[in-house]
Amino acid sequence: MKCICGVDGWKVKKITVGNHLNPEYWHLLSDDFYFCPNSECDVVYFDGRAIFTTKEVKTKVFFKEKGSPKPLCYCKQVTEEDVIEAIKRGAKSVEEVEEITGIGNGGHCVITNPSGRCCKLYYEGFIEDLLGKKDRDECRECCES
Repeated sequence: MKCICGVDGWKVKKITVGNHLNPEYWHLLSDDFYFCPNSECDVVYFDGRAIFTTKEVKTKVFFKEKGSPKPLCYCKQVTEEDVIEAIKRGAKSVEEVEEITGIGNGGHCVITNPSGRCCKLYYEGFIEDLLGKKDRDECRECCES
């Protein structure tokens, strides 16, 4: 099903929506909600009748969030900032960041993550991008001297 922004959403479980939706909207819950993955769209959940935006959802949705801290792993409450700090402290791989922060080790994503999906789909690329940038920055520094 497409969101009002035109992007295809993915189906989420009722328990996922219920866990993140402000309680005043619980009476509108159904088994037919979708999650909007568009970072530029304020819609988080939608079905054929109701639309819930970031204002009606009590949980920060990491890629729709403009400010900090931005959550990456909802089960272990790890933010982008925690990952950046782990890399500053010497983590050199996704596995080392996982070990230092605990990211990706919760196993309750269907409930804790507003997308209803495993956070590993998102944080691995984020970490790899940071590590790649770090490597390029280190190379630039060594080559400029």
